[in-house]
Amino acid sequence: MKKWTVLHEGVGCPDRVPPCILSYWNHLQWDFVSDSLHFAKRTTPPRPIMAQPLKQLTRQTLIYGVGNVLSRLITFLLLPLFTNVLSPAEYGLTTLLYVFLGFMNIVYHYGLDTAFMRYYSNADGGVEKHSLFSTALWLGATTSTALSIIILLASTGLSSLLLGTASFGHLFQLAAAILLLDAVSHVPFALLRLEGQAAHFVAIKFMNVIITLGMNIYLVVIKGMGLDGVFLSVAVASAFTTFFVLLANIRSIRPHFDLKLVRPLLRFGLPFLPAGLASIAMESIDRYILAGLTDTATVGVYSAGYKLGIFMLLIITAFQYAWQPFFLKAGDRPESKPLFSRVFTSFMVVAFFVWTVLTLFLPEIIRLKLGGVWLIGPAFLEAESIVPIILMAYLFQGAYLNFLPGIYFAEKTIYITVITGVSALINVAVNFSLIPVYGMTGAACATLAGHATMALLTYLVSHKLFPVPYEWFKLFKLGITALIALTVAQFLDYTLVGRLIGIASFTGGLFILKIISTREVKSMASLFNITS
Repeated sequence: MKKWTVLHEGVGCPDRVPPCILSYWNHLQWDFVSDSLHFAKRTTPPRPIMAQPLKQLTRQTLIYGVGNVLSRLITFLLLPLFTNVLSPAEYGLTTLLYVFLGFMNIVYHYGLDTAFMRYYSNADGGVEKHSLFSTALWLGATTSTALSIIILLASTGLSSLLLGTASFGHLFQLAAAILLLDAVSHVPFALLRLEGQAAHFVAIKFMNVIITLGMNIYLVVIKGMGLDGVFLSVAVASAFTTFFVLLANIRSIRPHFDLKLVRPLLRFGLPFLPAGLASIAMESIDRYILAGLTDTATVGVYSAGYKLGIFMLLIITAFQYAWQPFFLKAGDRPESKPLFSRVFTSFMVVAFFVWTVLTLFLPEIIRLKLGGVWLIGPAFLEAESIVPIILMAYLFQGAYLNFLPGIYFAEKTIYITVITGVSALINVAVNFSLIPVYGMTGAACATLAGHATMALLTYLVSHKLFPVPYEWFKLFKLGITALIALTVAQFLDYTLVGRLIGIASFTGGLFILKIISTREVKSMASLFNITS
């Protein structure tokens, strides 16, 4: 019997602050005996083979959900601030610059944090781990500095090219500083994830939220600095965040750079660069296309509606943080296939329920007013029509994540590059086809088309590499159930009672159509009991 102590192993994330919460309850211990997976040191009778792994995945999803809420909270809190203070045109310009930051963020970290985590778990002893961490840290700092110098020199030209005027060159100079600081923090945050440094992570995450929000209130609302205040706030928050995450990892930082480690880090990480660029293009390129075919005010309204997709995005990202380490540890064993199938069905039930509830109650959500401040300013209410489409696009993104194991197990990450590239091209083509006719609704449909394509292609490829028996008939009935709920609400004139009956019909349909059973509900509820 060979016993392994498994530390948390994460994957790359485009967020400025990748989340990590708790220490994986004193480290998970796995036993591999006769090629079968079971859990060591049980003090209770054995559970069904899938119960304990699913419970761990649920715990991890909830834990990462807390971290993810903190990460995304700032985006949500800034939405009413920006849409009540900035004009649609100003918010559109803000969005276009954020899109630039998103693209360049992928370039700056070029999968380095992912590569670091890939090799860190296999490193022997503290010396090798410290060497790997320091090499990855200094490599990222060096390349990021070079890129920021280029942006500084080209700031005026970038402003003219991307924003249509040279007057915002100073904002691109701020962007160069923000990107450098964020890139330096990628690997240290990855180390926090690997070592389960919950207290440090939560403190730094909370600090980032408070500083960003506080600086925006002061500079944008009180001082009236507009776009300058928005990005100066981000720069200040990034500086504090990077300083404290480096401080949290100070014991692992060495004045050491091993050239022998650079090649494997680049070999594993660089394939994520084109995939990341294609992915961010699918998420964000529509803003530039929309700006070119309409105007920046339309971009502002569209971006406000897109931000409301955060309700689904929180679930998807929390699941992502837990799911990828989970399936990598479960491995490509035969026992993993029914486990992955059950995870996918459970995920889709939750996602469709959230989509249905949000779609039915969107009018109340988008017109929410607290203390005289609208969730979305009145000038942005037109964005309501695109929110259900964006929510569904994120649902397909969740399906894509579920289909990844086969590609990861086969170490065929090149497929991810091809799939995201094809999906991005479809997204761009649909944008150019539909925006002239349907405006921002066409852009939302293009986002949905891109994510659906990515999910479908990933399934087709992964199924050949590691076929999982997904419960497709159940999932078909699930889609019908959601459609019935919307139809019932529409038939009852979309009144409050009608929408409540729609939700009830969705819930009842899950049991009537045998998508889930009461026994499965009790089993799923037990997954949320983190004390056992």
